[in-house]
Amino acid sequence: MKKLLSLLAILGLASFVVAPIYAQDVEEDINFDDEGIVADVDDVVVDDVVDDVVVDDVVDDVVVDDAISVEDMNESFEQFVAENPELVGDLNAGLDEFLGALEEENEGITDEFNAQFTTDEERAAAAVGLMAIFAGFGLIACLIGFVWWLIKTIALWKAFKKAWEAGWKAIIPIYHTYIEYKIAGMKNWFWYGLAIAVIFWIIAAFIPDQQQLLTNIACAIVWIIYIIVTFKFARKFGWGVFTSILFVLFYPICILILGFGSSKYEGKEENTVVEA
Repeated sequence: MKKLLSLLAILGLASFVVAPIYAQDVEEDINFDDEGIVADVDDVVVDDVVDDVVVDDVVDDVVVDDAISVEDMNESFEQFVAENPELVGDLNAGLDEFLGALEEENEGITDEFNAQFTTDEERAAAAVGLMAIFAGFGLIACLIGFVWWLIKTIALWKAFKKAWEAGWKAIIPIYHTYIEYKIAGMKNWFWYGLAIAVIFWIIAAFIPDQQQLLTNIACAIVWIIYIIVTFKFARKFGWGVFTSILFVLFYPICILILGFGSSKYEGKEENTVVEA
C-alpha cells in the first residue's frame, strides 16, 4: 500500500514535470506567430461565414493564455525541482536501474538516452513519463482482464444453472472451483488436492533446501487432479472424448461455448431449486 501511494503521488506530480517540457518543445519547434495564426483562421472564417472580429479576439486570447500557462508551468516545475531534490534523485536512480536492465538486450541504449536527456531534471521528467505510460498500459490491462473475467463468470454462471447449482456461486473465488468438482462428480478430489498442497507446504517449511522441488511436485499433482476433473466436467455436459480434451486445453474459450451454447447437463440432479 505504501508503494502504491508513492506511485500515485509521483503520477500526480507528473503534470509539473512532463507538461512544461512538452510545452517548451512545442514553443521551440513551432513558430508561434500570432499574426500567422490569425491569418490562417481568417481564411477559414471567410469560407464558413463567421464573424472575423470575434474569431480574431478568441485566437488572441488563446495565444496569450497559452503563453502565460507555459510560463507559469515552467516556474512551477523549477520550484518543484528545487523543493524536491531527493525525489529527483530517486527518479534518476530508478531510471538507471531500468536502463541497466534494458542494456542487456539493447546495447548502447543508456548512452543514447543520456544524450537526449542531459540534466537530472530532464531525466527525472523522462522517468515520470515512462511511469505514466506503464501505468496507462497497466490500467488498460486491468480493464481488459476485468471484462474477460466478467464474460467468463457469466458463462460459468449459466453452466452452474444448467447443472442445478446456484449461478452466484460462480462469482466466489475457490468456492466456484469446488462447485466445478462437485458437478464433475468428484467433489472429494477438491479436498484431496487441497490436502496435498497443505501437506507439501508444511514439509517444505521443515526442509527449506528442497522447497522448490516439493513445490513443483505438489503443483504437478494438483494440476493432474484438475485436468482429470475438468475432463469429467466437460463429459457431464455431453461433450465427447476429443472435445473434452479440447475443453481441458482451451478451458477459457470452451467454458464460453459450454455456458452460452446448447450443452445440457447429463449428470444426476442434486438440487431441485435453482437460485438466481
